[in-house]
Amino acid sequence: MGRQVIKGRFELVSLLGAGGMGAVYKALDRRKVEASDSDPYVAVKLLNDEFRQHPDAFISLQRESRKSQTLAHPNIVTVYDFDRDKNTVFMTMEFLEGFPLDELLRQFPHGMEQEEANSILKDISNALIYAHSHNIIHSDFKPGNIFVTKKKGTKVFDFGIARAVSEGSAAHTAGEKTIFDAGTLGALTPAYASNEMLRGAEPSESDDVYALGCVAYELFSGAHPFKKTPANQALEKKLKPKKLKNLSRRQWNALSSALELTRDNRTATVAEFYDGFFGKPRVLLWALVASVAAFGVAGALYIEKFSDQEKAQEELKVQMQEQMAQQLERSTIENQQQTLERLVKLSALTPNWDKEVRKELLVYAKLVPEDTETTDKVSSRIATAYLTEAKHLMADEQLDAVIPMLEASSAWGGPEDDIKILTNQVITQQESERLKAENARLAEAQEEADRLEAERQKRETEMEIARRAQIKQEVTSLENSLRCPNEIDVEGRVASHLRVLDSLEPERTNELHSIVADSLVQCFNKIAKVSPYSAERMLSESRTLLPEQAALKTLKVDYCGHLEPGSGNKGRRYTCTDPLPRQAKGPVMVVVPMPNGNPIAISQYEITYDDVSDYCTVTQMCDSRKYATNYLPVHSIDINFAENYAGWLSSVTGNVYRLPTYEEWLMAAKADGAAESPDRNCFLKYGGIEKGTELQKTTNGKPNSYGLASTVGNVQEWAYDNNLLVAAGGSRQTPMNDCRVTTVTAHSGQADEFTGFRLVRELQR
Repeated sequence: MGRQVIKGRFELVSLLGAGGMGAVYKALDRRKVEASDSDPYVAVKLLNDEFRQHPDAFISLQRESRKSQTLAHPNIVTVYDFDRDKNTVFMTMEFLEGFPLDELLRQFPHGMEQEEANSILKDISNALIYAHSHNIIHSDFKPGNIFVTKKKGTKVFDFGIARAVSEGSAAHTAGEKTIFDAGTLGALTPAYASNEMLRGAEPSESDDVYALGCVAYELFSGAHPFKKTPANQALEKKLKPKKLKNLSRRQWNALSSALELTRDNRTATVAEFYDGFFGKPRVLLWALVASVAAFGVAGALYIEKFSDQEKAQEELKVQMQEQMAQQLERSTIENQQQTLERLVKLSALTPNWDKEVRKELLVYAKLVPEDTETTDKVSSRIATAYLTEAKHLMADEQLDAVIPMLEASSAWGGPEDDIKILTNQVITQQESERLKAENARLAEAQEEADRLEAERQKRETEMEIARRAQIKQEVTSLENSLRCPNEIDVEGRVASHLRVLDSLEPERTNELHSIVADSLVQCFNKIAKVSPYSAERMLSESRTLLPEQAALKTLKVDYCGHLEPGSGNKGRRYTCTDPLPRQAKGPVMVVVPMPNGNPIAISQYEITYDDVSDYCTVTQMCDSRKYATNYLPVHSIDINFAENYAGWLSSVTGNVYRLPTYEEWLMAAKADGAAESPDRNCFLKYGGIEKGTELQKTTNGKPNSYGLASTVGNVQEWAYDNNLLVAAGGSRQTPMNDCRVTTVTAHSGQADEFTGFRLVRELQR
C-alpha cells in the first residue's frame, strides 16, 4: 500500500507521535525534493475529528497558525502553514531530531543534571517570554510540548492552539479575541493547567507561569510537584510542593512562587520568574524584531547595554536592525495577504466567517493604509460571492435565505441596483406566494368546513342508530351476566355492561341499578346455600358496584348455613369456619341435628391453644406467647375465659357463639350411639400399658359420625345443664371404665388442668 500524500505535496513517511489534537508525522516535501533541498523533511500534524468538526475550528486554527508563523524564535518550533485537503485539516512545521521532554524525564526519575536542567529551563522560559511579548499564551504548556533537539537546543511547540490574551487584558491587541479556546476542544492537560484555567477563567500569562513551574520542578526532581493532582483539587486539599534541596534559597523562592495555586499569589510573568531564578534581568532583541532564522540570519542578539564601540560598528548594527525590520514588515504584509486570500477562497458565507474576514481586512488596512486597491478587491470579491449565492438560492426557491445574502452583499459594497432589483423580486415573489397560499388555505378551509358539517350530521345519525343497537345488545348481555347457575361475575361482566348502559342512558340509572340489585340479591341467597365464600365475594363486589342499594346492605353470609346436619364426618368440605380479623379463622365447626329440628354448629375439636391465639393478640386479655401452636386443648383456664372468648367471636363475626347446653353436647357427642373409641385418652395402668399420663392433640382419634373428635377423655368439657355448670365426657384422669360419653360431673368453673371446652355457633336458618 502506497504512502498517504496530503495536498499532492506532503508524503507521510512515519508516525512521530499522537496527542489530544491529533497525530504528527514525518513527511517528505516533494517540492523540496524537486528543488534538491538538502533537508526535504517537514513535520505534518493531522488534526483529529473532534477538532475538525468544531464549528469554527478551521477559521480559528488558521488564524492561530498565522500567529505561530509570526513567533520567529530559536526556542519555538517554526510553523510553515495551516491548510486543509478536503476533510483533512493539517499543519506543517519544521522537522526536528531529538526527544520530547516527557520521554527524557522518564530516564531521570530523580531529576536531570543541574547544568542540563538549567539549559532547558532557560530555553523554554525564553520561548514563553517571547510568545507573551506577542500577546500569545500557550495554554497547554507541558513536557509533551517541549522538544530537546540534538543540535538546536530546546524548542516549544503546539502554539497553534494557544489562546489570545482576552479583551480587557493589558496585553490584548485589537481584533484578537479568540473564537474558541483550547478548553472547548479538550486541549487542556489537567496536571499542568492552572486552577483558573480549570475553572474557565480568562487566560493570563500567569497560567503559563504555573505550567512552567511544574515543568521546572520535574527537571530538577523527576517528579510533578503535586503528583499530577489537578490544581483545583490540590487547592481544595491544601497541598504544598516538597522543597528541593538541590536548589538555592533564591531559586526555590522563585520556583515556589511560580507554583502558587491562586493567581493572586503566583508570579505574574515568566520574565519575573526568570529573573528571580537565574538572577539575570535582560532585554531580548526578540521582543523588538522578528526571527532572524526566518530570513536566514543565524543566532539571537541580546542587548544588555551599549558600550563605547567604534562608530562604524554601531552604524552597521543599526543598518542590520533596519534591514531586519523592513524584512519583517514585508513578511507580515505577505502573511496577511495570504490569510485574506485563503479566507476569500473559503467563502463560507457564515456570520463567523464574515466577522473573521472583516477583522483580518482591518489588520491589513492598518499595516498598509495606502493600499486601498487590495481592500477594495477583497470587498468586491466577497460582495460578488454573496450576490452569486443569493441568485442560486433564488433559483432554488429558497426565498427566506436570499434577503440575508443580499444584505451581506450590500454591506460589502455590492452593486446596489442589482441588489435592489433582486430584493424587490424576492419581496414581490414572497407576497405573491403568500397571497396564493392564503387563498388556497381559505378555499381549503371552507371546503373542509362543509365536509366536516356533512360528516357531523351523518355521524350523529349513525351514532344514534348505533346507540340504540348498543343499548339493546348491552341489556341482553347484562341479563345474561345476571343469570345465576353458579356464580355471577359482578366485578367483571356485570360492572362492565352496567357502566356502558349508564353512559348510554344516564336518565335510567336509578331504575336500572335497582333491577340489577334485586337480581344480585336473588343470586346471593341461592349461592350462599352452596358456597358461602363465593357468596361473600359476590356480595362484596355487589356493594362496591352499587353502594346506594339498601337491599344489598342487609345481606349477611352464614359460613355454616350451607352444611347438611350430621355430615361432618365426610371430610373438610363438610366443615365450616368464620373469618376473623387479620385474615385469621375461627374454630372449625360441624353442623349437627337437634331434636327440636333446629340444627346447631359445634366445634369439631376441643378448643385449642391455636384457636385462642388470635383472641389473645387482638384483645390483650391473655398472653398469646404461652399458647404454643401444638393443637393441644386449652386447659387451666376458668369459665370466664371461655365465656369471654365466645363473646369475642360473637362480636367479630356477627354470629352467636356460646358454651353448649348439656343436651346439645350429649346429642352431638353420642351421634349415632356408637360405642366409645377404645383409644380414647382416659386413665389406664395395666401391666406395661399406661394411658392418660399426658394430653393428646385434639386431632387424634377417630371422629364420630357427626364429625366430632375427642369427645370422651383428654379434657372434660364445660356445658350448662339447666343453668348448672357441668363437665362432660371425662378426662385423662378418669378411669377407663368410667370414662364414657355419658360421664358428667358438676364443676365450679375454676381453672384446672383437666377441663376444657367446645363452643356452639347458632345458625341463621
